[in-house]
Amino acid sequence: YEMLFKQCVGTEDVFFGMTRKDPSTACCEDIVIKIKLPETKYADITLNIQDKVLDLRTPKKKLLLHLPYPVDSKHGKARFLSEEETLEVTLRVSREFDFINFA
Repeated sequence: YEMLFKQCVGTEDVFFGMTRKDPSTACCEDIVIKIKLPETKYADITLNIQDKVLDLRTPKKKLLLHLPYPVDSKHGKARFLSEEETLEVTLRVSREFDFINFA
């Protein structure tokens, strides 16, 4: 698997530095997890996401992944890219004080 961090930035962030965002993972809004699943069909995938855990099961593979930040487990997105044999899961990071830091 591969874990990526996604951040929404605008002109005020990149050129003017007007917000408190920096390139660290502490300022990212989403976690994107790409999981290679060779020889797997979409119907065979069972995915369960909790606040800090991703649990993936197929007939041939199992993955229990502890996430670095709590996530909003009810509003994530998952898509299976069949030509790449990859499951891509996007989860919104849910931090306690984000409404103050990134408002």
